[in-house]
Amino acid sequence: MNKPEHTPRIRSAQFKDQKIIQMLLSEFKLPLDGLENTKLWVLEIGIGNVVAVAGLEVYEKQGLLRSVVVNKTFQGNGYGTSLVNYVVEEARRKGMHELFLLTTTTPNFFRKSGFIEFSREKVIGSIVESVEFKSACPKTAILMRLALT
Repeated sequence: MNKPEHTPRIRSAQFKDQKIIQMLLSEFKLPLDGLENTKLWVLEIGIGNVVAVAGLEVYEKQGLLRSVVVNKTFQGNGYGTSLVNYVVEEARRKGMHELFLLTTTTPNFFRKSGFIEFSREKVIGSIVESVEFKSACPKTAILMRLALT
């Protein structure tokens, strides 16, 4: 049984988390561009030991899941899935109809959470103006969608 001080906890990212978030994203070569428009959550073990991060950008009734990363030492423990599920539920609470993401390396991970590949040409709405769609992610990135309604 986990001791309470080692129990994973998801919380909103705070200013004090910026350095570790940037380090994690850089380590996995994820874009930092556009993060100022992103609500971020972290998963920490104990107090201040941030081991994972995920973000959500809001575009009216659409959302962009981005910046999902788990420290290599903590991968395989379900932390990434927990964060993704948390962000999906946040998107639902906000009344979003669909959630998108772009990935170059982990489509199978996101398929497990119900995301399916989707054509960029079929995406309509202000989400196509996001930094990730326009420039931060390469054109070769796989676009995936999860219907929320």
